[in-house]
Amino acid sequence: MNRKIKKIAFYFNSKNNKSMDIFVLIKDFLNKKYPSVILDDKNPDLVLVLGGDGSMIKAIKNFNYINTLFLGLNLGNVGFLTSIRDSKNFLEGIEKLLKGDYFISSRNLIKVEVLRNNKIIFKDDVLNEVTVQNLIGMVNIQVKINDFLFQNIYGTGILIATPTGSTAFNLSAHGPVVIPNIECFILTELMDHNIPTPSLIVSKNEKISIDIIDFRIKEIFQIERNKKNIYCNVVLVSDGINVFTLKKGDKILIKNNYKKVNLVEFEKDYFLSSLKSKFYRK
Repeated sequence: MNRKIKKIAFYFNSKNNKSMDIFVLIKDFLNKKYPSVILDDKNPDLVLVLGGDGSMIKAIKNFNYINTLFLGLNLGNVGFLTSIRDSKNFLEGIEKLLKGDYFISSRNLIKVEVLRNNKIIFKDDVLNEVTVQNLIGMVNIQVKINDFLFQNIYGTGILIATPTGSTAFNLSAHGPVVIPNIECFILTELMDHNIPTPSLIVSKNEKISIDIIDFRIKEIFQIERNKKNIYCNVVLVSDGINVFTLKKGDKILIKNNYKKVNLVEFEKDYFLSSLKSKFYRK
């Protein structure tokens, strides 16, 4: 039995006029028809996200997602993570949700850690993908699976995606699309100067490590870190949001994450339906 929603929070770009109009519409609807539902950002049962997939990822990182449901109302372009595509159906969908008429799609996360001199200096929980890439040149990296040296890459870098992230950067890099209920990682090289190799799908239980062997230092790009600008060449980017500068000798560890993100859906085969509408139009 689905849980009763007692407290709802909103996440959206307040500078976007369309998002603001939808927010006011939904807020008035809830206040009039469901006055017992509390609208509060603190420990909500549900987060209503107004936007696209990027807004969904930001919302998930912004809230304590372990005990929270997320419902995406699509105002963006892609919408694989958002569950209602047409704004005409927003209020109807919210009403179905409050009546308990919905499904929960649990999504796996990646746990990523960066080690420098055997100390963890960066970590993150990742829904879509982790990329390791040189911003303006080549990087030499070694990829190991359970300590087995699987691949040497001399190119732009590598991408490790979840099934949820398989339709994002991974797809643009010609990686495979994987249904979200398959628990795995997808390894896709980025512009390898060696003979191109296909993506590899591995079980979520495998431990992946990436060693930064070498790259040419070029003082061109800078990022702000602790209120200081520092030069960066090779970076780790998690979910397209968090950027961390890497050095030679750094090790990146990729593991399965015991945490999960729970997305609200109203169709049993919503992912397949989304996929069909994007790519298979017949």
